[in-house]
Amino acid sequence: MHDRQVFSKLLGVEPPWEIERVDLRLEEGAVHVFLRHRRGVNWPCPQCGRRCKLHDHQPERSWRHLDVFQYQTILHAEPPRCQCEEHGVQAVSLPWAEKGSRFTALFERWAIMWLQMASQSAVARQLGLSWDGVHGIQQRAVKRGLERRKIESVPVIGIDEKSFGKGQQYLTLVYDHANSRVLYIADERKESSLQGFWAMLTADQKAGIEAISMDMWDPFVNSVTANVPDAEEKIVFDKYHIASHLGNACSHKPAPKGHPSSWVQHHAC
Repeated sequence: MHDRQVFSKLLGVEPPWEIERVDLRLEEGAVHVFLRHRRGVNWPCPQCGRRCKLHDHQPERSWRHLDVFQYQTILHAEPPRCQCEEHGVQAVSLPWAEKGSRFTALFERWAIMWLQMASQSAVARQLGLSWDGVHGIQQRAVKRGLERRKIESVPVIGIDEKSFGKGQQYLTLVYDHANSRVLYIADERKESSLQGFWAMLTADQKAGIEAISMDMWDPFVNSVTANVPDAEEKIVFDKYHIASHLGNACSHKPAPKGHPSSWVQHHAC
């Protein structure tokens, strides 16, 4: 089996793409694989999917791929552009890499696995990358996750604030209880702090929320009530705050406006 056939199998190269040549450069510890496409291909427009004729090629680009043995593997190709009747000249989507990335999708997946266990600086050292390169991989992964989230349901969420530093400095956090993940983080703990989260959800996703766990902080209550249908029936106050604030709510000393106990005083006593 020739080297082109071997690397076609290893890399999963499929028509219309094929390997033109393979350069093994032992002195630099790398394998360079040059890809080309077959002639006469009609390319799908990335905007509408309509098959279009080839317009031209962009200058040659390279992508870091998973290592072959102890050697770095670098893919090279001249990305084609197609001519769409509706959308004009468009850069064709490549099967091995995301637009704007200098790494293949498989390499980025490998880097993300490392990022789950180590810092960006540590991953950069381990994989021989710059900090910016690793940060870009992480940002693209976050973007893909947010895109997927647009069609996901989030039936049970939690809203909480976390203090940090010296003084009254807070962050607002929204959790997905079903999947044990943080969905959203914002500065401070104001009603406006949650607006960015509601903007991420569709009307159907908001309506699909079944329960919202939170403490008795008026700005959060107001935000949920204004944005979630039938919010009064879905808010679940945690037992700790209920027990803690009931004493204050029924005491002779009124709680300051905006304090959690003021909500209980108004609604419970």
